[in-house]
Amino acid sequence: MQNIGKLDRYDRALLSLLQEEALLTADELSKFVALSPSAIARRVRRLRDQRVIIADRAVVTDRIGPFLTAMVEVQLAYHGIAQLEPLFQKLSAMDEVQVIMDVAGSMDLVLIVAVRDLDAFNEFADVALAGDPAVRRYETRLIKRRRKFTTAWPIESG
Repeated sequence: MQNIGKLDRYDRALLSLLQEEALLTADELSKFVALSPSAIARRVRRLRDQRVIIADRAVVTDRIGPFLTAMVEVQLAYHGIAQLEPLFQKLSAMDEVQVIMDVAGSMDLVLIVAVRDLDAFNEFADVALAGDPAVRRYETRLIKRRRKFTTAWPIESG
């Protein structure tokens, strides 16, 4: 992995703006960041080359649904990386799994899962969790309403 180096205030400003709207052009970004469009284009290209920016994605409305979203807390039966790798590979490959997070506390993982309906969730849980020897137990919380959704990191100006 290439060393990122120190991000200056211009890099941080560009990253904050691009997290909100990745399709902004260098000309548009120059209205918010006091650099020329060519300097901005070079910086954005460097941030991509250094893998600081790793993807641009379309965030679509939930109106294309219906969807049922669940937060699933998982307690693992053991903690050896080699023993858990098959579970992580399986979960990572499943389209239903949007997020996998290691967490501290009585549970070990939190998953965010999106499926068509409750029947689809039950099928997911049976296949992904119930029969897996790495899973001791899991608890599910169905998401009633998404009040805020972002993937943006809170980048402080430097």
